[in-house]
This record gives sequence, C-alpha cells and structure tokens, in this order.
Amino acid sequence: MLFRSIIYGDFYMKERLKWYVNRADYLLGKARLKFFDNPAWYWLLGTVFLFFLLPEYISPFILFAAYIIFKRQWTREGRLAKVGTVGKVEMIFMAYMLISVLWSPNKLDTLGCAGLWWAVILMQIMIYNLARTKERIKKVITAFVASAALNGLVGAIQIGSYALWINGKLSQSAVLTTPYYRNLDAFIYDLLPFEISTNMWSSRASGFFSNPNLLATMMVVAFPLAIYLFLNASTKRTSVIYFSAITCIAAGMASTLTRAGSIIMLIEWAVLFVIHIKKNGKKLALSAIPTGICTVLALLTRYGKITVLTSANMQYWQNNQMLNGVEALQSSEAHFNIWRNIIDYISNHINTLIVGNGFGMEETGKILFSEYGLNKPHAHNFVLEIWMELGIVGLILLFIVIAITIGKLLEINSNNKLKITLTFAVVTSFVGFFVFGLSDYIFNSPKQIIMMMIVIGLVQAMSYVYDKTVIKTPKDLETVAKQDFDNIIHQ
Repeated sequence: MLFRSIIYGDFYMKERLKWYVNRADYLLGKARLKFFDNPAWYWLLGTVFLFFLLPEYISPFILFAAYIIFKRQWTREGRLAKVGTVGKVEMIFMAYMLISVLWSPNKLDTLGCAGLWWAVILMQIMIYNLARTKERIKKVITAFVASAALNGLVGAIQIGSYALWINGKLSQSAVLTTPYYRNLDAFIYDLLPFEISTNMWSSRASGFFSNPNLLATMMVVAFPLAIYLFLNASTKRTSVIYFSAITCIAAGMASTLTRAGSIIMLIEWAVLFVIHIKKNGKKLALSAIPTGICTVLALLTRYGKITVLTSANMQYWQNNQMLNGVEALQSSEAHFNIWRNIIDYISNHINTLIVGNGFGMEETGKILFSEYGLNKPHAHNFVLEIWMELGIVGLILLFIVIAITIGKLLEINSNNKLKITLTFAVVTSFVGFFVFGLSDYIFNSPKQIIMMMIVIGLVQAMSYVYDKTVIKTPKDLETVAKQDFDNIIHQ
C-alpha cells in the first residue's frame, strides 16, 4: 500500500478512503434497514440486556417502550399477541393478587406489587411472540448471559477494590461503590413521599443490583444458560467468549458471598456434567475450573476460613462479623427462626392459611416485628412468603404455573444435541431459581421477577419452535417438516 501511494500519490489514497466510506455506508444502511424492518425484535434484545444494568426505577420504562414498539408493529402487521397456556395460568395467578386487595390491610402495597407483575409479564409476552426461531432463542439467551456476565464482572471489581482498600493498597475513594447506584438511589428516594432506605454492602458486592442476593439470583439463573452457549460454541473465538462469561458469572457469585447461591451453582454444574459427560465432558470439566475456584473461595471466606487481609489489618478482620464467619452462622439461625415463626403464625390464623393477608410483603414485615420482635421485611422463603400473602390458594396457583412450565419443556422431543443441551440448561436455570428461593424471597424485586418471566418466555418459544413428535414413520417426518416450514413462514 505504501509503495502504491508513492507511485500514484494522493489519488490512490483518496480512492481507497472513498471505498472504505462507501463500504461503511453500505453496512450501516443494511443494519438500519434490518432494524426498521423489525424494530420490536431489536428493542427486545436491548431490553433483555439493559434491564439488569439500569436502576430499578429506570428499567421498567425501557420495558414499556419496547412493548409499545412491539404492539405497534404487531398492529401494523395485523397480528395478535399470544400469551400461551402458561401465560393464561399466570394471569389467573396475578388476577388473584389483585382480588386479594379486598381483604388486604395494605391496599396500596397490594395494588402496587400486583401491578408490578402485570408490568413485567410484558417481557414474557414479547419473547414468546418474537423469539420464534432457533436462532432468536439463542440470541435472547446470549443477551441475558452478556448482561449477567457484565454484572458479575462489576461485582468482582467491587469486592476486589474493597479488598485492596482494607489492605491499604487503594484509597477508599477508589473503591467501586456497592450497590453501584447507591448515591443516585439516595437522591431519587429523597424525592419520594415515603421512606426507602439505601444500604451500603461494603464487604459483599451487588453489581448493578441494590442487594447482593439479587445479584446472586441472576448468577444462578444465567449460569446454566452460559454453559449451554459454551457447549454449543461453533468457533474457538466464541468458545473463549462464552468461557469468559462463565468465569465472570462465577466471580460475580463469589463476590456476593451468598452461601445458598454458591452451593446451587455447584449443583447446577454437577447436574449438567452428569447429563452431558459423554459428549461434552472435556468442556464441562474446563468450566469447572472457574466455577469451583470462585464458589469454594466464597464459601470459605464467608465462614471466615480464609482471609485476604494482612497482619496489619487483622484487628479489622476480627471485628468484622461478615468476614470472620460469625455473621454467616447468625444469618442461618435467623432464617430458621423466621421460618418457625411464620409457620406458627400461619397455623394459628385460618384466614392467612387459606387466602393469605393480601399480596405484598408489607404485612409480613409488620407481623414479624409486632408478633415476634423480628425486624425482617419478608419470610426469606418464597413458599412461606406466598403462603402468608396469598394463602394456600395462591401457593397452589403458583405451583401450577411452575408445573406447566416444566411440562412444556418435557414435551419437547430431544432428538439432537442442540435441543438436549438447551432443554436441560433451561430446566436447570428454572429449577435453580426456585431452589434459591427457598433461602431468600425471589419476588422481592422487579429484576428478580423478570428473570422468571424471561425463562418462561424462552420455554414458550422453545415449545413453539421445537417439535414434540418422535419420528418413527414417514408421516411423523412429514409433520415435523411442515412445522419447521410454518415456523420459517411465520418469521
């Protein structure tokens, strides 16, 4: 190129530059055409990625904007948005939330919490209607895993900068704040007519979330999906990218110092390893390195078995209950105490037992404080909390939603490697979410609820895209081929 420029002078350079400009214009024009041809789809991907990176008082507006664009596009094309069987049962469950306002002592809280569910289900509806090809299902998963990996990376930086500070290697002003939006949260909450506290989790990271347990929830949900992407990577480059995502998610979980989350992540890996050991044993063994190291270190740190502190800071270590293992033991005992008292209250109040006290955590927090002297906001267990709020009726409805969702996955005929890894990854992710909910309330935040909606939306899309026919006869093959053709035409 240099030789040519010497001979032909500026002419060659100008012509070469013109070619690059024209090429860039062509690619941008092509991308612009694709976006405007199907804006709802690209808004959906952006929303899945951004929802977990923005504050919870901003994320819903991104979701509403995406749904408006989706609705306008569907109206223009003469289509009706479908909710599916799972969605219909969910809406019955959510309708019962609204009905509970009739006997709720905190009617505004009940309306607000129920309204939140009706808002975030929009994500599920969009995924079900827009992600109706195998490629789009994978892209939704990729967007979610990318968001989780970025959260995990920020969480690792938060806990890393904190460790450097307490060792005197970094100034306190250089420590990455956890929660990340704490200062902005304090400003926004001061403008509200009611009080919302902002906590500082110095020794536990929370990424872009407001609480370490919320970050841990996302890591539990995203981890099996990241494994799926890694096992099905088509190139070395994408393998490295997905392995890096697994590492960030594992590091993010470790940064929360959440015991239940760390144990569940190890169990998730073990389940996937047992299932895929024959065909993907080497890759899964490789993924065990960051997973095992990060989670084990987190557990040992939480229980005070290891320390990153220097001898000069040992006094700080001894005085910090979070770091010396005292808090972990106290937390476990506190959880058991909450559960005992919740069960005692339910068993002695027939109305609560059957229909609950009304949707929303506010009444549960009041009861725990007034009846048992416990300053806790909820039951720290989704089964007991839903039972307190909606009674056995609401609990049954929720379990019907869970059962139907899992049933949709089990219907899929896993007759190839891709479907097998995807199906088991989604099942593991979905079950892991609710298992984690046995030690914490997983419907405490819009970001937590929408995680469930994303997974259910993926299940619905998978149920639509993937065949449920076992191919034994030529007629079965014809049926499957017709379904695949219809899916292509739909898009």
